[in-house]
Amino acid sequence: MLKKQYIIVFMLLASFGLQAQQDVHFSQFFSSPLTLNPASAGMFSGDLRGILNYRHQWASVTTPYTTMAASVDAPVLQNFGGGKFGLGLNFFKDNAGDSKLSTLNANLSLAYHLDIGDGDGSNYLSVGFQGGMHQRSMAYGALTWDEQWNGDTFDQKINTVDNIGGTSLSAFDMSTGVHWNYTPSNKTRISSGASLYHLNSPNVGFNEASALRKKLTVHGSGDFTLSNSTMGIMPNFVFVKQGPNQYIDFGGELKFILQEATRFTNYKDEMYFTIGPYLRWGDATYVVSRFNRKGMTLALSYDINLSELTAASSRNGGFEIMLGYKMDLATTTRAFKFR
Repeated sequence: MLKKQYIIVFMLLASFGLQAQQDVHFSQFFSSPLTLNPASAGMFSGDLRGILNYRHQWASVTTPYTTMAASVDAPVLQNFGGGKFGLGLNFFKDNAGDSKLSTLNANLSLAYHLDIGDGDGSNYLSVGFQGGMHQRSMAYGALTWDEQWNGDTFDQKINTVDNIGGTSLSAFDMSTGVHWNYTPSNKTRISSGASLYHLNSPNVGFNEASALRKKLTVHGSGDFTLSNSTMGIMPNFVFVKQGPNQYIDFGGELKFILQEATRFTNYKDEMYFTIGPYLRWGDATYVVSRFNRKGMTLALSYDINLSELTAASSRNGGFEIMLGYKMDLATTTRAFKFR
């Protein structure tokens, strides 16, 4: 009975959670840079980066929730005013619950990376902006209502949608962010940043005005190879606050270097494997593992639910996978810059 109650609550949240909205998120937040910070566009070694993300969760509770994202970005207009621009395009789609509440975002990001170091490309301060369309839709066919109960079963022929209102909407959405990236050597990288999504608080109400709450994100990461070793550590954290909702993820991975990068080949010959634990405070713990070879990265993670929902979820959370590729189109070698 308790599990059924949780399912009902999840359906209601999926269908009508408009006053306490919270954006969906990836456990591998560091693997989806353009949904983390617009200032991340074009901040990497190479000429073109493509990333695919997929998340599948709550299959043991109700109709599974699925989240998909895709992005492509590149540095452009290099050596422009002491820095370079970054341009990115990303798509984001989420399907939630029996109501099939669907959220689709398509955004264009523009960032400027100012070299604040000695000109060797090791120290950048970035600012970015993102704009695009935010769309939502519902499908009521799989839901049942009190008015449809005829004493024996739910009669789907009794139409209640007209009493509920619209089933789709679209709105323009804007976001911004700042980012700092410091790479003194090919063995050390430190970065941190902050972003503000839904800057213009677009209306996402199906029946009446309901502004999408602004989302503040603060994040940081590192990549440190131990001296005279083929091992390293990769810590990450993110803090997100959106209206009354907030969460913090933190953790890190041990990095096992199978083949080192060099100053001349940059990331292209780097090969490594990582594994490590993360914690979403008060909600879940999860393990992340990554494998990188010649610009291709595969990352896997699985959440173990720790919240009060464990009565329904049996601690089963979400599975996540990321596939990324960085391409170097340059015909000449370059100094180490972004990682």
